Amino acid sequence: MKKILVVDDDPTLRKLVSETLKREGYEVTAAKDGIDAMVSLKQERPDLMVLDVMMPEVNGYDVCHNIKFDEKYKDIPILLFTTRDQELDPRLAGMMGIGYLNKTCAPSEVVMMVQKMLA
Repeated sequence: MKKILVVDDDPTLRKLVSETLKREGYEVTAAKDGIDAMVSLKQERPDLMVLDVMMPEVNGYDVCHNIKFDEKYKDIPILLFTTRDQELDPRLAGMMGIGYLNKTCAPSEVVMMVQKMLA
């Protein structure tokens, strides 16, 4: 069973994404912010991370930077999941080699992207 770490400071959205992925057969762990995500990552390595961008203290881009420049974790796929609607965000994600979805998408799109990234 593939392990997914869902990171979002919005508890409702964190639960929605987590429950959607659990129904698809994934083992899901949740983190409430970037700091919590880094701690969780070191305790139990996920197969993929669904990561919010806009979070207090340590934002999603900082978490991405920390992961992608750490030899131990750099191969973990990351899906940025955000409400930001900036043209630059999907381009940055592409340059960093990570997935990108806007939170306005349907839950089925999250599942499809996760499946694609884990394939």
